[in-house]
Amino acid sequence: PASSTPPPSPQVSYESTPLTSARSLKQLSIFAFGAACFLASTTITRRAVYRRSLRIAPKMFSPNTNPHEHFSPFHDALMALNLATMNCVSVGIMMVGGALWSVDVSGLNEMRSILRGRLGYDVIYGTEEESHQEAEESLGAS
Repeated sequence: PASSTPPPSPQVSYESTPLTSARSLKQLSIFAFGAACFLASTTITRRAVYRRSLRIAPKMFSPNTNPHEHFSPFHDALMALNLATMNCVSVGIMMVGGALWSVDVSGLNEMRSILRGRLGYDVIYGTEEESHQEAEESLGAS
């Protein structure tokens, strides 16, 4: 006997966005911005280290009685802190952008809703509207 019902279609549990979609390109642009910042901060760091090595190296036929006339530990420490901060922030932007692109999250509100859904926030705490209504009823009853 031939059945008239078609076979059930397989359920798709997760549907990803294509790589060239506007959403994916926006996510990937955060990673590209971080990579560009990392490239720029690396270039600035290399140039600063090169300038410092040129400044410290003694000149030919110069007296060695006072080799470091313009030495400022505060300036050197401030420059090192500035360069390290630039490098760390650029790597952080690049990592966050890559992570957001790899897990397909486009913004803070979307990340919050995904996290609350996985943690069962609405089941445990209820929605915000219900909690506000319960608080108003408890204040009105007393």
